[in-house]
Amino acid sequence: MVSFDRERTEDRTVELLTELSLTDYEARTFVGLLRLGRGSAREVSDVVEVPRSRVYDAVESLHEMGLVDIRYGTPKEFIPVSHETTVRKFVVRYEDLTEELSDVLDQLSPTGRETEQIGVWTVAGSENITRRVVEFIDGADGEIILMSDEALLTDEITDALVRAEEKDKDVYVTAVDSETEDIDSIPSDSTVVETLWTWSGSHVSRILLVNDEITLVSVERPASDGETTEVAIWGRGAKNNLVVVLRTILAVQFGEDREAFDTELDRVETTDDSVGERTETDTHKEES
Repeated sequence: MVSFDRERTEDRTVELLTELSLTDYEARTFVGLLRLGRGSAREVSDVVEVPRSRVYDAVESLHEMGLVDIRYGTPKEFIPVSHETTVRKFVVRYEDLTEELSDVLDQLSPTGRETEQIGVWTVAGSENITRRVVEFIDGADGEIILMSDEALLTDEITDALVRAEEKDKDVYVTAVDSETEDIDSIPSDSTVVETLWTWSGSHVSRILLVNDEITLVSVERPASDGETTEVAIWGRGAKNNLVVVLRTILAVQFGEDREAFDTELDRVETTDDSVGERTETDTHKEES
C-alpha cells in the first residue's frame, strides 16, 4: 500500500511533468514506472490507473523523448531513465526551446505601429512586476531611481542593480525600512536613503524611474481571498503623462541635480498631501 506522503509526492510529480508538456497519461505512466522500477504495460496500468492501451502509447512517446527504455519480449518491459537524466533532458529541451524563441523574437518587429508604448499600462502580481522592473533596469542607459518596500528588493532586482552599477550607471535606491542600508546585495556604490514618503492609505510598494523616461509605480490592493496583491502601472516616453508626473515628484523629493544624495545628512523637506502634514527626513549617502 502506498503511503499518503508517497501518493502526494507522486501527484505533485504528475503536475510538474504535465507543466513540462507531458500529457496526463505520459506523466502517470512515467510515475508508475518510477514506483515499479521496471514493469509491463499491465503492471503500470494496475498501479496508476491508466488504460493498458494508453500505457503503450505513452511509453512510445516517453521512449522517443529518451525518458524510458524498452526491453522487447513477451511481454514488453519498460524502465525509466535515472532521475538525473530525466532532469537533464528537460533542462536541455527547454534551453533549446528558449534559445529558438529568443532567435525568432529578435526577428519580429512592430509593423505599422509606433514602437513607443503610448499611454499607461498595467501589470498584476509581484513576480510579473519584478520582471518588468528588472527589464527596465537592464535596459537603462542613464540614471536609475528605485523606491521600494524592502521585502520587494529581491535577488533578481539587486542583481540587476549590480549589473547597472558595473556599467557605470547612476543608481539611487530608496527603502521603506532604514535597515535596508545594511543589505549587502545592494550595489556598494549606490546611494541608499531612508524613505521620503509616508506610506499610508493604499500602500505604495515601489516606484521606479529609468532614464527620466520610463517609470513604474505599484500599490498593494485587496484581493478577493482577503489577502493583498500588488498591482503596477507603467509608462514610457518623455511626454508620457505618468512619466511627467512621477519625474516631477521625484525632482521635488531629490532635486534635479540629485544634490540630496551627494551631501551626507542633507535635510530634505516634503509635503505628504495624503495626510496633510509636513514631514522632514534625513537623507544619507552610503559610504562605499
